[in-house]
Amino acid sequence: MAPAEAMPFVTSTAHAAPHEPDFRFVGRRRELDALDAALRHCIEAEPRVVLLAGEPGIGKTSTAQEIARRATSLGVLALWGRCPEDPGAPPYWPWLQLIRRYIAQHDETALRDIVGPAAPQIAALERALTQASTEDVAQPLKADAAKARFQLFDAISGFWQRAAARQPLLLVLDDLHCADAPSLRLLGFVMAEAAGTRLMVLGTYRDSEVTRSNPLSDTLSELQRHGPVLRLLLGGFNPTETAEFVANATGTPSAALAALLHEQTEGHPLFLAELARDLRQAGALDTVVTRRGLLRVAHGVREVIASRLKRVSPACAQALACAAIIGREFSFDLLLRLLDDLPEETCRAALEEARAASLIHETAGPGAYQFSHALVRDSLSEEMPATEKAALHQRIATALEALHEGDLTPCLSALAHHYHAAGAAGDSARAIEFAIRAAKQATAMQAHEEAARHYLLASGALQPGTAADAQRCQLLLGLGRAQNSAGASTQALQSFAAAAACARQLDDASQLARAAIGFGDAQWRLGLEGSEAMVLIREALAHPAATDDGQRCALLGALCQAMLFANRPDEAEEAFREAVAIARRLDDPRVLFRALCSILPGRWFPDRLALRIEVAHEAIEVVRRAGHPEWVVPYLSGWHTGDLMESGDTVAATATARLHLTTSEATREPFNVAVALAALAMIATHEGRFAEAEPLAIEAMRCGNRFDPANAAGIFGVQMFTLRHHQGRLAELAPMLRQFLDRTSGGGAWRPGLAILHAELGDLDAARAIFDKLAIGGFAALASDAIRIASLAYLAEVCVRLDDRDRAAILFDLLLPYAGRNIVFGAHTASLGAADRLLGMLAMTLRRFEQAERFLEQAIA
Repeated sequence: MAPAEAMPFVTSTAHAAPHEPDFRFVGRRRELDALDAALRHCIEAEPRVVLLAGEPGIGKTSTAQEIARRATSLGVLALWGRCPEDPGAPPYWPWLQLIRRYIAQHDETALRDIVGPAAPQIAALERALTQASTEDVAQPLKADAAKARFQLFDAISGFWQRAAARQPLLLVLDDLHCADAPSLRLLGFVMAEAAGTRLMVLGTYRDSEVTRSNPLSDTLSELQRHGPVLRLLLGGFNPTETAEFVANATGTPSAALAALLHEQTEGHPLFLAELARDLRQAGALDTVVTRRGLLRVAHGVREVIASRLKRVSPACAQALACAAIIGREFSFDLLLRLLDDLPEETCRAALEEARAASLIHETAGPGAYQFSHALVRDSLSEEMPATEKAALHQRIATALEALHEGDLTPCLSALAHHYHAAGAAGDSARAIEFAIRAAKQATAMQAHEEAARHYLLASGALQPGTAADAQRCQLLLGLGRAQNSAGASTQALQSFAAAAACARQLDDASQLARAAIGFGDAQWRLGLEGSEAMVLIREALAHPAATDDGQRCALLGALCQAMLFANRPDEAEEAFREAVAIARRLDDPRVLFRALCSILPGRWFPDRLALRIEVAHEAIEVVRRAGHPEWVVPYLSGWHTGDLMESGDTVAATATARLHLTTSEATREPFNVAVALAALAMIATHEGRFAEAEPLAIEAMRCGNRFDPANAAGIFGVQMFTLRHHQGRLAELAPMLRQFLDRTSGGGAWRPGLAILHAELGDLDAARAIFDKLAIGGFAALASDAIRIASLAYLAEVCVRLDDRDRAAILFDLLLPYAGRNIVFGAHTASLGAADRLLGMLAMTLRRFEQAERFLEQAIA
């Protein structure tokens, strides 16, 4: 096999000097057989993921190149994307390369159907990509961060599905250990949607780099959930393969030389290749036939590379040293600006010398090169003194600005990287400026993890001082928003808290308000108790300079939600009413709509049901007058469906859920499609339409798995538990529930379900053991949250089975506020039926027969 992990489809011998060794592909029979089989599955519309792992230089890329050649011979289109080893590339860089290469190989007619539906989202990544297929690219729909990223991923996934329908595809992602987190998340999404497509993904990575902190670790686990994943760990050549490789490389078969080289290198392909080059260039092939002669050769691949680098001319060495700081890939135009003391012809000759020595290769772009292997570049970079390296980073940044002065957009990430790497030797103001610009670009591309990284770079470049503190506050707010959007809400809490502290020192009311709102939103997303957010929001509201009514309205809405999660419904309602009053004065329908919706999530406060339904009706009327039906879906209809179900108006609940579904489908928002399907499954189960309920629940889970597998599985589990309970089939779920509780640290919330399961199966002793533990202190262990009412309902049934009169009285009082209503678990998860049924059963246990009869008649009604 070829030794160096070279650029795909560019062989190392394309322009080689006459004495260059011949590195033909050798060995890897087991791996190639597995890869051939995966290709056959791909052609038959059975998508596959194959991962090649191993140490640097072991031949991962060369093996991928070989299977790409085989794929091409089978009519499979093979495309290549390399994950950059430097942090200066734009987000989604390997996917951008793949899309670019696909577009470059197809005419406008073919692209119109394949790119067309995804054009707005692809244009958000790089507008030039869509110009070949559409003249007028519409802007993507505006949505919150999670939905906007979903729309982007869904569009790109659809692009590859349509492309694979036209021709089977092999997508090669090289150096996955270097991939940015957004690219890895996109990979997981694409493969989750790939069922039934003629798509194969082949990834390479260094297994030694995949630590817990590397995002690839989570991606490898996630890929296993979406279909067959084959991992192949590459090792060195065996003695026979080494002999074949050495014979090709030297042109002179020698069993003795092959044996000595195998002993020296353990069959490591890159080491073998570099030794072969080194020995040929040194004219030592004929003399190295004994162990003693071989031991004079360098003992590591880095040493061999360093030895070869010492043989190049001074001009070549200077060019390569500069290029190494630019990155694994570099352009001649940029390098020429750094080598201003060398004439252009001398620079070209230096690069030709390096290419002839197989230290670099030309790539597909005009005037573009890359190092033949990362270790070549690393050897050059590591030899350079830190101060010299920092100064060169600064020069590279300045040269990049000059080279792209017309449009810096494509190189914002590179500029941020080089200015940051310049450190004290550079321009800190420019480092901050370009880090912020790169962060904003990443945010626009839904690459929130990269945005957070750039905000951190900018923060690190700040100097102490008043002006810096004001800028630090802005950066912390940007960082918190990026972290929250990336799902790292725990870290976002810390960033918003730090921003609040900074705003407090600056006495800046507006920044304090933004920090408080962000902090509240992060707590909301985490489902945390809201007291801490409540304190911070109140502080922002009380600031003497807080005069902006729009910001005050937003703060009050955030305070309402924080107070709901702090179990302070009276104060939450006060904040809600003040927010609505301000919104009415502002006469802005969107502001009024959001203020009205702030009270809706507090579904575990039964005394506010009438208020929530009244508020929802007004909010719907605001939407109707404003002509924005899409507002209803993310903020209202999901909560309102649950409230209507609780009130007993299943007809209105069904209509609302169906409106939620059709609107979500029209606006292409699968998150809300899953919510609507789950709501319809809940209603079908409640009405006894079990044959309809189960397929709806399954479809809701399938849709939900596309963006939030853990939550989707939780909702599906509750819905199937409820359905099987109504069907008298709970015994079927016993093994799964026990296994879930055993492996889940937070399984205490589900103990009431296990108790009712034991009771259903007749194991009353086991049911009593759980029931007694939960009943301590009048069921004080049950949190006041969305799960509480379901827990009370389950425990009421267990209490009746156990004929526990003492606890029946406690549960009766706890459930009494729900009299005349259905018990609804979550807004769209499960209906446990009429509370009156449970109240009647508890009254019978208490021997209050007249009261029991009244409640049971109401339950039937």
